[in-house]
Amino acid sequence: MLKLYYSLLFAILVIMLFFGQSYGQFHEDMTIVESPTAGIIPHGSYMYEGSIGPSNSLLFGCDVGFRERLMIGVSFGLQNFIGRGDIHNNDRPGIRMRLRLVEEIIGGPALAVGINTQGQDRWQDDNERYERKSKGFYAVLSKSYYMLRQFSLHCGVNYTLERKYEKGPDFFGGLTIEAFSGIVLLVEYSGAFDDDNSNLPSCLTEGRGYLDTGVRIDYKENLRIRFLFKDLLDNFTTSPGIARSVEISYVNYF
Repeated sequence: MLKLYYSLLFAILVIMLFFGQSYGQFHEDMTIVESPTAGIIPHGSYMYEGSIGPSNSLLFGCDVGFRERLMIGVSFGLQNFIGRGDIHNNDRPGIRMRLRLVEEIIGGPALAVGINTQGQDRWQDDNERYERKSKGFYAVLSKSYYMLRQFSLHCGVNYTLERKYEKGPDFFGGLTIEAFSGIVLLVEYSGAFDDDNSNLPSCLTEGRGYLDTGVRIDYKENLRIRFLFKDLLDNFTTSPGIARSVEISYVNYF
């Protein structure tokens, strides 16, 4: 019943994306919380991202923008980075690429397709997956509006490459709302339909999907800090409770 409710919300998001007054957004969001948007960094620019999260994990990535429509990047993660004991690295780096096929106009949203093989938390060798699966192949729609304050809607579909035991499409959607100048609220939901079969030993969810939120703080024009709070529905079975992380993004030109 819960997933049906969120599926209806997803359908409403799609409808809202195609109607209403559009508002051009100069500083685009690259992700809602964890899910991608149709945002692209400018041509000739590069973006560094670094985050510290649960289990003292460190995730670092770099992207490069080409021709205002394409960006390509890599990422890698470390576990137990801060504290005592051995540092463990994820066995494989993440690869990500995004191509914006359609620019946002008054009558419709921007459309982007891409791939992201970087999942969240630890890599499990036996199950050949991250604890929270990567998006894999995806397509996403994004649309910005202005009603007193700026806000943006995003929704998409993805198909992970981590499908040894369970596979299938997943859906995600969310919004970003400017609360004050330079302070933006982030909310997203991902159904985790590709990781909800409790009969499989590889399943790591309760079947509720992931509800994530956060706050983005913009410092000047090229530096962002995000405080993220993930899994508000207590969906992840291995480590119950809200996962907290801090992320810093920096954009500059070559």
